[in-house]
Amino acid sequence: MSLHRKMLIFTSIIVIVPMVVVLFLSNTILDNQINQSAEEYLKEAFVIANNLLTGRLDEMGRLSASVADSGKFREKLKNGETDGMRSSLEEMRSVYSYIDFYILYDGEKRLLADSPAIKNANAQKLSLLLGEAGKRREALTSVESFDLDDLFSRDTAEYQRSRVYVGDEHRYLGKCLAAVSVFAISGDGADGPAGYLVIGSVLNNNGYFPSAYSKSMPHSYLAISTDGIRVASNITSPQIENYIGSPTPVPVSTLEGINNVYFGRKNFGGEIHVYLDKVITSYDGKNVGIIGVGIPQQKFLLIANTQKSIIIVVPILFLAVMLFLLRYFATKVARPIIKATQLANQISQGNTDVDIEESALAASDDESILLLRALKKMADTLKKNKEDIIEYLKELEKDREEQQYLSRQLISMNENLEKKVQIRTQDLREAIETLKKSGQYKSQFLSNMSHELRTPLSSIISCTEILKGEIFGPLNGKQSKYVENIWKSSGHLQVMINDILDTAKIEAGKMTLEIGNYSLSEIIEESLSIVESLAERKQIRIAMHMDDPDLIVKIDCRKTKQALCNILSNSIKFTPEGGEIGIGISRVGDFIRIVIQDNGIGIREEDQRR
Repeated sequence: MSLHRKMLIFTSIIVIVPMVVVLFLSNTILDNQINQSAEEYLKEAFVIANNLLTGRLDEMGRLSASVADSGKFREKLKNGETDGMRSSLEEMRSVYSYIDFYILYDGEKRLLADSPAIKNANAQKLSLLLGEAGKRREALTSVESFDLDDLFSRDTAEYQRSRVYVGDEHRYLGKCLAAVSVFAISGDGADGPAGYLVIGSVLNNNGYFPSAYSKSMPHSYLAISTDGIRVASNITSPQIENYIGSPTPVPVSTLEGINNVYFGRKNFGGEIHVYLDKVITSYDGKNVGIIGVGIPQQKFLLIANTQKSIIIVVPILFLAVMLFLLRYFATKVARPIIKATQLANQISQGNTDVDIEESALAASDDESILLLRALKKMADTLKKNKEDIIEYLKELEKDREEQQYLSRQLISMNENLEKKVQIRTQDLREAIETLKKSGQYKSQFLSNMSHELRTPLSSIISCTEILKGEIFGPLNGKQSKYVENIWKSSGHLQVMINDILDTAKIEAGKMTLEIGNYSLSEIIEESLSIVESLAERKQIRIAMHMDDPDLIVKIDCRKTKQALCNILSNSIKFTPEGGEIGIGISRVGDFIRIVIQDNGIGIREEDQRR
């Protein structure tokens, strides 16, 4: 028997027999389950409904904790920033539209903020919830029943939206079922919570839960009730479309092994419905309502029969497709193996020049194709290796000759390199000595020149100060102006000479700082007085802004004035006539920031990097 036929028989047995067995068992089991699966169907449906409600409660718990336990919110609560906290809560409410109300208390349970205005923020139910939440670290979440008049005023939109009319539009339910989350905001000490945040979502006339449930369970419905009245529902029947405000049925039987869960049948407008109800308990275990799921009995039978048909038809179709695919794949798998066997025989006989059809080597991850490709590649590799060995020997001989030639060249180059290194090293030594002497000459020249200039300059400054003091007689306005200009220019020249001396000291490594406590405003004013004459010549206005005029700083007074004069002189130099220079002094931590800004041409970008 050929490999192809063996594979076809084997795969047929492996696939067909188990499929027939599964189909028979599935059909038998489904027939037995249809008669008793109504309860099981509703149990599974109730899990979805319950998950919707508990999921909403969990989300509200996380939401209240994330808002109230944030550092910013606690800081606002500590500082009594009611408007800031209200703004944060309104932002939360705008994002999470299902939040119908919030209440914020301080640590003494006094009302700080609410929206909408809660009619009775000190109601007994709310007080009990606050007390219980204060004992916990996490948020307290539960479904609670409130008196509608305790939550909202009758003239508010929330009150009208939460009213459930019973029977007609003249009598309505006085209760309100709401999902709430209460979070105790921790304080700095151990004196108890610093405050409490309550957020709530009203379940009366709530359309989210029934709608979300029916999307997951088509043809089924969900109802929520309190005090025996449905407050949220999407039950429909041929005669009535809205069952909100209708009474809930009397429980028929309790499900085995489950407390407070009831199963029964009810006629809704001429249509029999099967339903499952479960009691909703508050945080303290009291029954506050009922959540129920149901489905018309006829639609449930339709679903069950549809599932049965699908279970029968799908395997039959799948079986037909599998029979076709088994034949195709058996041929596809066997063909490469046969080809691989033929190729292996040729290689074993020393024939590496083999040729195989490209279609047999088509791209695939199949092991048989991979085996055939590997054998073909091995034959090609053996052939190429023989050719490569011959070529490699030729290249090796050529490389040996080149290496010998390069070795001779390297020996010659090393001898020349040593001579060049010695000559270059001597040149560098001579250049370094020349640079050292040039630096010494420059420093000596700057020092001598500065001292020579300071002697006559000191005489000029002294004589100018005598003239300014009018010791030898009064001066007219023109003379005073000239004397003032001489005195300011002499001072500016003295600053420049000091800069030259400081440059020489810095290069010689002898610069020292004379640190002391000085008034920063006085230093700025003295620096401005030195460059004032330069600014007046170009009609440049200098404006100064200082946050603290009495600021005392620890600096070298002379060096600071020297730096300021240099910067201001440079700024005046490049600021156009009639321009403006601004000086801003501000405190940044333990440092002082001085910003000098002008409307000159600025510094080129490549120079800024220097």
